[in-house]
Amino acid sequence: MWDAYTPKEQRHGFNYWYSYGTFDEHKNPHYWDTDGKRHDPKEWSPLHESGKVVSYLKNEGNVRDTKKPFFIMVGMNPPHSPYRSLNDCEEQDFNLYKDQPLDSLLIRPNVDLNMKKAESVRYYFASVTGVDRAFGQILEALKQLGLDKNTVVIFASDHGETMCSQRTDDPKNSPYSESMNIPFLVRFPGKIQPRVDDLLLSAPDIMPTVLGLCGLGDSIPSEVQGRNFAPLFFDEKAEIVRPAGALYIQNLDGEKDKDGLVQSYFPSSRGIKTARYTLALYIDRKTKQLKKSLLFDDVNDPYQLNNLPLDENKEVVEQLYREMGTMLKEIDDPWYTEKILSDRIPY
Repeated sequence: MWDAYTPKEQRHGFNYWYSYGTFDEHKNPHYWDTDGKRHDPKEWSPLHESGKVVSYLKNEGNVRDTKKPFFIMVGMNPPHSPYRSLNDCEEQDFNLYKDQPLDSLLIRPNVDLNMKKAESVRYYFASVTGVDRAFGQILEALKQLGLDKNTVVIFASDHGETMCSQRTDDPKNSPYSESMNIPFLVRFPGKIQPRVDDLLLSAPDIMPTVLGLCGLGDSIPSEVQGRNFAPLFFDEKAEIVRPAGALYIQNLDGEKDKDGLVQSYFPSSRGIKTARYTLALYIDRKTKQLKKSLLFDDVNDPYQLNNLPLDENKEVVEQLYREMGTMLKEIDDPWYTEKILSDRIPY
């Protein structure tokens, strides 16, 4: 729920609760606890939340049965806009970046340093550093309590931040790598060996994969659309079919009238990201015809500076269409049910 108290019946089975939904005043957060009491700690939210996690792990207040396994989900808001002042980050973290020239911080070749947003990068990097420090407190607590060797730790994010790349002010609603590529870091000492893997994991795969990592693969509900890729985490050579790509799903507000009310809606963009290519198609909502396309060779053009023409890359595009069509059909996407661009996409 958006910045609101969450009733017990809507907590998805969690028996310990400390949440606010969403609120972007990072040094003035508020929370509702398990019993519905509101808390206003006047503390930078990631540090306050990491402190609550440490308290839970130590079982302060007798909040958990220490003889049973635990599952903790902590969703820190930063790094999240606004990135405007010391109200949005910790001063000690900001001091690491405050005197750095912008061109030493925003070093990607697709960045426009003249964008107004460029000045935000110092506060943004300060927020990233602060979150890293807060998360480190949780890891240290696990170690001190002797829980680190038998706890699966996952660090992930819901979206990226373009931060002046591609000359867009939108931090997330795009197929660009800065927006779409997000961390999914897993630590399980003695069980998962440190490495980087090019597995194209999608959001629906997270729940079944987490269950698999915990040894609960047999408990995954049959109706779950995602896949359990836990075997690949334990053994990179595991005999499991890797996904050909990850879908780009853009669902934004539809057509609005003069008063700003949505009158009609249909998703205007779909795409696919594979190990090598990124493809995004944009249609006119009224005619359902192709209006714009983005095609990038992410291996030879990692900063996505060269939008390739579809008609000059037919073999590649047709393969991407096939993979995209199969995946849209599997999830019964509106583009599949309405057969959008069926002259291109073989559903």
